[in-house]
Amino acid sequence: MKIEVKFYSLFRLNLKSSGIEYDIDGAIILQELIDKLDEDFEGYFSEKLLDSGEIRTGSIILLNGKNVLHLDKLNTKINDGDIVTLFPPSAGG
Repeated sequence: MKIEVKFYSLFRLNLKSSGIEYDIDGAIILQELIDKLDEDFEGYFSEKLLDSGEIRTGSIILLNGKNVLHLDKLNTKINDGDIVTLFPPSAGG
């Protein structure tokens, strides 16, 4: 199955990439996708997106435009053709 992962904000700047596509065999959940991203980007995504095994406050992870906090969080199932969008935590004033 094909999954598209889009990077925004500091992810896009720091990684010099707008995203990545995966062709994965079988079902996958968001946590497994983050693990796969960590393999390809040396642990970068867990460090930035997660805190103590939970989604870090301020991180935005969308599945087909829906915030995973309103779905199944890290256990959200990802299907063929889905688009996962990642925004790092940010603050401002």
